[in-house]
Amino acid sequence: MAPVGPMHQWNSARRGAAKAPLPWPATALPATTASEELQAQVLCALQKQPRQLPWPYLFDLQGSALYELATESPDYFLARTELKVLHEHAGDIARRMGPCPELIEYGAGAMRVVRRLIEEADQPVRYVAMDTSEQHLQARVSGLQHDYPRLDIQALVGDFTQAPALPAAHPDAARRIGLMGGSGWSRIPRPARLPLLQGLAGALRGGALLITVDQVLDPLLQERAYNDAQGRMADFNLNGLRRCQRDFALRLSNGQFQHQVKADASGHSVVLQLGCSRAMTLELHHHGQVTPIALAAGEAIQTLQLHPGTAGELQALARRAGFAPGPCWQDPLSRVALCWLEAPPL
Repeated sequence: MAPVGPMHQWNSARRGAAKAPLPWPATALPATTASEELQAQVLCALQKQPRQLPWPYLFDLQGSALYELATESPDYFLARTELKVLHEHAGDIARRMGPCPELIEYGAGAMRVVRRLIEEADQPVRYVAMDTSEQHLQARVSGLQHDYPRLDIQALVGDFTQAPALPAAHPDAARRIGLMGGSGWSRIPRPARLPLLQGLAGALRGGALLITVDQVLDPLLQERAYNDAQGRMADFNLNGLRRCQRDFALRLSNGQFQHQVKADASGHSVVLQLGCSRAMTLELHHHGQVTPIALAAGEAIQTLQLHPGTAGELQALARRAGFAPGPCWQDPLSRVALCWLEAPPL
């Protein structure tokens, strides 16, 4: 595919004839309303250039369920690759964790990674799951508690990029092991990565951190992963507008917005966005006020921005933050790396 300016662009219409909508697995889930704080962030972000929806807004109960379904699609290879690497090296990772670890997952999502580590770990004493969607988090924690009834499991609602306070260390824990799997690291803008690692180094003193790095790849591979042939990622992306319809009495018609994916030609940036098909003005109602958002034909609302990197980049930043980098386990094609970082001593 030829680049469009400095970017490659993949539009959902390019995947062939339009497909019937997927059966929406989240339709049976209750619709959620964003907090006042998050609604204010949405209004602010939509008035900026480029127009944006904050990524935590996408991951409500329904959005989280749709995203999980999208990451299981045949085109989305990243989740499968991460789990394959984890399964191959789980024993080594468990030995590095040591006995009686307390596991803290930053951006718990579907909790696929932690399940394997709980199975392999030597007498884990507690698992703390952190995520932004309270209802989705509670549902996942309930399922995990059912499978591991003897494990102390806690849910912590919050955006890990804002460094929410952790509960006091478990009295029986030898040390804390932080986990950041999936595409959590990729969602962190590059300028924010060093401060985040510095905060984690302090929070995990005496322990360690395991981070999954989605590595820089051919942009066509990245575009295909986020614009799967089944339309699952598009359904997730469009759910952000469905939530706006509920929160702000926003009136929209089918076909006014299209799921789009833009990957930088270097492979260092992937942006999901919603392109509008014609000039329009969105009217968002909030506390008796109407905020108009004028969009030109072809203008887009950015939703999810991803910043693939390399294991070497992470290790260099981790050293500056106070971590001591350990091994990085990768798949044969170097698509995904699981990197071990020893936190500073107590």
